Amino acid sequence: MAYNSWPRVLILYVVLLLHCQLYAATPNRRIIYRFTDCNAEQLQHLPKIAAIYELSAVTCNITTLPNAYFTRFTTLTALEVRESGLAKIGDYALNGLEQLQWLSLSWNYITSVRPWAQTPLKALQTLDLEGNAVKTISAESFIRYPNLHYLSLAHNMLERIDSDAFAPLPHLRHLNLAHNRLSVIESPYFRGMQHLAHLSLQHNAIERAAVDSFETNAHLRTLRFDGNKLQDLTFLRSKALSRLLHLNVSHNRIEAVDAFAAGEWALIDLDLSANRLVEVKEDTFDGLAALLHLNLSGNALRLLAATCLDKLINLEAIDLSANNLTQLPTGLFVAPTQLQRINLSRNALPAIHEDLFAQLPYLRALDMSRNQLSSGAFIAHLSPLLPHSALTLDLSENHLTRLDGNAMAALQVCGASVDLSANRWHCQWLIVELVRAPAHVHFGRNYSLASSWSAALLNVSGIDCFDAERQRSIVVLDAARLWERRHGVGDVECTTFVDPVMPTPPPLAWPRVRMDRFDSRSIIIWMLIAIGLAFTGLRIARHLLDRREQSKRVKKLLEMKTQELSRLTAKNTEANDERN
Repeated sequence: MAYNSWPRVLILYVVLLLHCQLYAATPNRRIIYRFTDCNAEQLQHLPKIAAIYELSAVTCNITTLPNAYFTRFTTLTALEVRESGLAKIGDYALNGLEQLQWLSLSWNYITSVRPWAQTPLKALQTLDLEGNAVKTISAESFIRYPNLHYLSLAHNMLERIDSDAFAPLPHLRHLNLAHNRLSVIESPYFRGMQHLAHLSLQHNAIERAAVDSFETNAHLRTLRFDGNKLQDLTFLRSKALSRLLHLNVSHNRIEAVDAFAAGEWALIDLDLSANRLVEVKEDTFDGLAALLHLNLSGNALRLLAATCLDKLINLEAIDLSANNLTQLPTGLFVAPTQLQRINLSRNALPAIHEDLFAQLPYLRALDMSRNQLSSGAFIAHLSPLLPHSALTLDLSENHLTRLDGNAMAALQVCGASVDLSANRWHCQWLIVELVRAPAHVHFGRNYSLASSWSAALLNVSGIDCFDAERQRSIVVLDAARLWERRHGVGDVECTTFVDPVMPTPPPLAWPRVRMDRFDSRSIIIWMLIAIGLAFTGLRIARHLLDRREQSKRVKKLLEMKTQELSRLTAKNTEANDERN
């Protein structure tokens, strides 16, 4: 038997050897070409055109793509013609690119979007037309790209979108229309795009969005309207948008927010910064129980209802900087106990209630800079659950003159970095505290000085204080770096004063789409249905097997009875024959 297996092994070895030789004979079967400063003729005289996998032409001289220009590029999957002065594309210039998956024609002079192919490009998933001169999108623009997942028309001159312009793109998930000239979002623009998940409309001139603009976009997770001219948020009344995760409507002209008071929203990031909000009412954010990050900076807020944050039980970061706040309600941060970052800088707060932050054991960053605080008594009343060296505190540019012993003791225990610069400290108190203050407490800031041996301004660290007896301000400068520069001493890092830490609020992040509660329930339901069907199928199969086995047993018994009856009949016949 072993002898008979040798021919099979030999045949397999020969087939494997031939396959390896064939693979070695075509080492460049997936060729990648990247050109700069080329022309259209050079692209037509490339060796092994039929084996090119990716082709990139950047800053070339390609003003025209004629019909059937890429018919010989049968294996091309990625094509880029960027910054090449491309202005004219033939109606059938993309003919033959049946394998094309990624196409970029960004930063050229294209004025209109047409199919550019005679048959559908079913493999194309990404189309980048950023940085061109497109003004209008028609209903025929995308009829040859049925499987697009990503489309970018950012940085164009887009002013008008025809009805059903995006209807041929049922699988589109990412649509970027930022930095255009759109003024109105009409109802039919995004109709039928059931899979659209990320929509970017920032930096247009949008003044109004129809209420039913997103009625069919139930899977939309990220929506950006920042840098427009919106005056209200009426488009948020659509129930389809209740599953949004990230919403940015900053840098608009919004004066009131009433869209989140009713219903349940899935939002985790909300950016309302740089608008015209004056007041936050009690029910403004009632439907945002899942919210993690809230940005209200750069408005004209004067009033905050004491219970306006009570429903935000999962809130981790809030930015109230650059407003007109003169007081904060005592119980403002009682409910959102998960808060980690609070920014109250650039307001006009003269005082803070001692217990305002007492219920926040997870607080990691608190920015109170550039206010009018004259007391730091609240520091001693921070949550006792704060871990050692956990808090980054900024109290710079206030009206503080001294901190009591309890406050300084609290800073030594729970402060990771404390910025106390640019206050009006009493000199006598400051000298004592400089001796015993820990390294993470910074009183110094930078000053710009002109030196006699250099025309340039030099940054020097220094601490300023106020002498109450003689009614004068004193600034103690660290001139060691100046002396080192003048006398050529080696560059030694100065550690007497530390640059003040200026924590800024985290930018609005746009992470990957995560599964919401509706999708989770749907999956669980379908899993239960599948399990039930599986068990039902097993029971039916078991029942059929049992019936089959029973029929076999019955048949066998009948055969045995028949045989026994035949035997008995034959025996009786023999007995009768013997008697006769």
